[in-house]
Amino acid sequence: MSDYTFFLILLITSAVFGTTMGAYFCTMQYRIRENLPLVTSDCICPACGHRLLLLHQIPVISFFLLKGKCRFCHTPISPHYPLTEAAFLVYYTFTYCIFRRYPVIFLLLWYFFIVGLLIRTKNSRHLRRLLNGLWIVTIYHTIIGVLYAVLYLAVYGSLFPK
Repeated sequence: MSDYTFFLILLITSAVFGTTMGAYFCTMQYRIRENLPLVTSDCICPACGHRLLLLHQIPVISFFLLKGKCRFCHTPISPHYPLTEAAFLVYYTFTYCIFRRYPVIFLLLWYFFIVGLLIRTKNSRHLRRLLNGLWIVTIYHTIIGVLYAVLYLAVYGSLFPK
C-alpha cells in the first residue's frame, strides 16, 4: 500500500471517528444532564420523544438533510450539535494530518481532548455518570488506538516510522 493511499484511508477514518465522537459527546452531555442512560440502542428527539432512525443520526449531514428540524415534530434542532460534530471532525482530522507519523501522539491528543471537554462540563451531582462517560470514551479510543496501531505496524513495521 502506498503512503498516499494509507494517508487517505486514515484521514477518512479520522474524520468519521471525529464526527462520531462529536455526536456522542453531545449525546453524553445531554444524557448526563438529564440523568438518562449513557448507552442505549435508542436515540430520541428530546422534544417529542420519537425514536430517531439511523438516517437521522448521521453526524453533521443529518442536520442539513432534516433542514435543522426534527422529522417528526418539526422542532428546531440546536445548531450546537452539528457545530460540535464539525469541530470534532476538524480537530481529529488536523491532529491526524499534523502528527500522522506519530500515531501515539495524535491518539493521545484525541483522547485528552474529549476527556478535557467532559471534565469541563462536570457537575458534582452527576459525578458518577461523568465517570461512566469517561470510561466509555476510554474504551472507544482504546479500540480505535489498537486498530490504528495494527495498521501502522502492518504498513511501516513500527509505530514510529522513519
